[in-house]
Amino acid sequence: MQLGAWKSSDEEKRHLRLKVSSLEKAVAAHRKARKILEQEKRKLAKDLKEAIKTIKQLEEKNDELQRQRDRFRDMVFKPNKKSKTEENKKGLANNNLPKKKRNRGGQKGHKGAGRKKPDHIDKVVRVFLSHCPDCSTEVARSNAVENHIVEDIPPIEEIHSKVIRYETEVQWCCNCKKIIKGKALGVIPGSRLGINILLYVLFQKYISRSSWEIIEKNLQLFYGVKISRGALVDMMHRVRKWLGPKYNNLLETIRSSPVKHADETSWRKEKMGYWVWGFFTNNCAYYTITESRGKGVPKKILAGSHPQDVLVRDDYGAYTKLPLLHQSCWAHLLRVSHEEAVHPEASLEVKELHETLKKMYDGIEKVIKEPFDSKVRKIEHKHYSKKIQNIIKTKIYEKDSQRIQTRIANQNTNLITAILYENVPLTNNLAEREIRSLVVIRKISGESKSDNGIMTTAVIMSVLQTLKLQKKNMAKSIKEFIYSSL
Repeated sequence: MQLGAWKSSDEEKRHLRLKVSSLEKAVAAHRKARKILEQEKRKLAKDLKEAIKTIKQLEEKNDELQRQRDRFRDMVFKPNKKSKTEENKKGLANNNLPKKKRNRGGQKGHKGAGRKKPDHIDKVVRVFLSHCPDCSTEVARSNAVENHIVEDIPPIEEIHSKVIRYETEVQWCCNCKKIIKGKALGVIPGSRLGINILLYVLFQKYISRSSWEIIEKNLQLFYGVKISRGALVDMMHRVRKWLGPKYNNLLETIRSSPVKHADETSWRKEKMGYWVWGFFTNNCAYYTITESRGKGVPKKILAGSHPQDVLVRDDYGAYTKLPLLHQSCWAHLLRVSHEEAVHPEASLEVKELHETLKKMYDGIEKVIKEPFDSKVRKIEHKHYSKKIQNIIKTKIYEKDSQRIQTRIANQNTNLITAILYENVPLTNNLAEREIRSLVVIRKISGESKSDNGIMTTAVIMSVLQTLKLQKKNMAKSIKEFIYSSL
């Protein structure tokens, strides 16, 4: 044993204590690092789960956007496609043949729509020459003429407003023992502007959908009448008050109608979301603009309707609980099924389901076009009710066709109410067309500035659209409504 290699027990213990302390610190550091890594692992797992969820949502949103894109593309570009059945009948060989290009303009057999000649002539102008334009020889007049009729408006420089002074006599009635005064026709009390200016502003704003700025400029440019924008707006608020009784009558007409249509669209008031509700018959339109899109609005508007009245509507949930008979819109159903069927990843199931729905719609349409016979209609209703139940009960595996099946299940026999009742359409196209007038106004004006503006738009548009549906002279009718309210 060498003397230099020996160590005392105390020194060895001290060395071991240092080594143990160092190891304990290393273990503690590893434990801390492991804890941090576990926390990071849990956080990453959570982030991964959220990322997977987000990816799934984005994929669904992408599918929906693709369907919308296809829908809008079909709305803009409508190729003359033939059904797959017809293509199969012609055979595969015909599919390889180049398609015949459709000629531009009116097609063969299309009835022309040229401008008709006016039914009256206001002025006859005789055009003749006194000398030949080539040799300057004097020429005699002739009885042979060539007619050319021109319809025109007065020259802009000759158009101007008429300033009329009405001298109203202050008279005395000997019988009543009081002073009496006559009323001048066409004079609006408390206004220095005539009723024709009022009608011009009304039609420019709500028929031509011009902005207040354009109306203001046109009045000054064409008629030399200078009116501020505030005065124009105030003028329309007064019209609303005069048309108020007519507006209330329209609501009663809607409620008493055996068949009525409903639709809604968005509106804005100073960047706040509002909703336009439209209720229609074949000769009546009623609009109301509210903050709510809930079921309380149609419930209030249609309160007092007969339980056997039919409401033609889309599948929006606010209408479902109304105590009326319902006819769901086939156009909405077929549009959604078409979007699913033409999708690049559409399943065979949804394509077959779409074809089934189209055939069913064609069959129901033929039934309701026939003269109304209650017994026949009941048999047809039972027949198509079974078809709908078969679609609902069929086991479907693909998600796209399941979505259509769910929509059909929610509407059920509401899709065939029109079979049992006379003059009930299968689509809500009437409401879609009439609500579009407010959509155009919304896109041009952007928004309403006040509750007064909202109410004015609803009242005036209701009366104007009703007159349009009834094919009445708007200017004459509006004048009568205003005169009766003055």
